[in-house]
Amino acid sequence: MGAADFVVVVLGLALIGWELWYFLLPPRHSPSATKEAVQEIHVLVKGGYDPATIPVEAGRPVRLHFYRDETAECSERLVFESLGLEKSLPAYETTTIEFTPTAPGDYPFRCGKSVMHGRVVAQVGRDAARVNLGRGHGKHG
Repeated sequence: MGAADFVVVVLGLALIGWELWYFLLPPRHSPSATKEAVQEIHVLVKGGYDPATIPVEAGRPVRLHFYRDETAECSERLVFESLGLEKSLPAYETTTIEFTPTAPGDYPFRCGKSVMHGRVVAQVGRDAARVNLGRGHGKHG
């Protein structure tokens, strides 16, 4: 085996090693950037909440944008009892709620008359946040 053959073999092994490292090892993210990224979800309020179940990653801030696309009396208040939050939802406007679910679990919400129900489900791990990609109703500003 000549010098050229030796160089080709070494470069081939190096490329194989790099491909295995790049594609098979878990991605390295800075912990502060991953933990602090806000999870934004748009929720349509019209005869109910869409989506009614919102999976998020526990420990990361959540920003919910509720767009009330109706004038029904039932949907004018939003209540998160477990968080001590209660907000008025003006008709045809977006109202934003922000909180950080510190522990995994359910964070239920309801309308003021307790007719419409939804929940935020805080889960451990990044897959919870990925579920929300492309979810909600972005056209409602």
